[in-house]
Amino acid sequence: MNLYVDSKLSLNIVKPLLLFSMSRVVVVRGMDPSPMVKVGLKYFPKPNFRKIILKPNLILDEPPPTTTPIDTVEALVKWYLDGGYEVIVAEGSGWCETFHAYRRLGYIKLKEVYGVKLVDLNNDEFEVLRDSKALFLKEFEFPLTLKDAYIVSIPILKEHSITKVTLSLKNMLGATLGERGRVAKKGRFHRKLNESIVDVNLYLKPSLAVIDGRIAGVGGELHAKPKELGLMIFSNDLVAADAVAAKFLGYDPLKIPHIKLAQEAGLGIADLSRIEVITESI
Repeated sequence: MNLYVDSKLSLNIVKPLLLFSMSRVVVVRGMDPSPMVKVGLKYFPKPNFRKIILKPNLILDEPPPTTTPIDTVEALVKWYLDGGYEVIVAEGSGWCETFHAYRRLGYIKLKEVYGVKLVDLNNDEFEVLRDSKALFLKEFEFPLTLKDAYIVSIPILKEHSITKVTLSLKNMLGATLGERGRVAKKGRFHRKLNESIVDVNLYLKPSLAVIDGRIAGVGGELHAKPKELGLMIFSNDLVAADAVAAKFLGYDPLKIPHIKLAQEAGLGIADLSRIEVITESI
């Protein structure tokens, strides 16, 4: 059953960051995701929901660095299960069937070994939210799997042919309903891509970014070439996480339209001078 809800609260009121506030980003250097996750997450509060949604980037069924490595997601699964949380891996692949990506990239292991539920958000039940002040998406189909959940965006650190980078904010475009019968299941967002990225994040309100930059992807989003950076990035401010990650790829985050727009919309901080960066090594 799909529910229809009129949102009486404008997305634009979601502006918790004060003009001179600082955001914290933790950069953990290493190559083994399990200890890196343990070090990175100790800097942030425990989730305020029992249900944890882990959202990797499985845009298609191609291995890393085009997609999020399973060992990073597995490390997060074990961390949250050990904390007594319900853990769900959820994705809506853009260029293939989601369960084809789950199978080909080894994600079925998470279900078989840990009992984790795998969800295809392209076909999820939903409720419709509406907001007249949204930048582009005045109406949004909110997947019910994501309701009342602590959402962790887990992208690979990667370049993109249109948006320059695809990181934790853009990764959330996959946490949406797919367009049936189309090869490009998220094509509707490309009519105003930067605005859509911001709107989706304002509707979904992800809680944490974990960006896997051990082997980054350069040269494009679909057939990325590997570049070893040997790091992972953690933050409960996705804008700040993406700003720091973009810098590692050589970009000024304030010159990346969707990151700058996200700061202006109150989603977080993109100005590197207002971000506290803590570096750890494994």
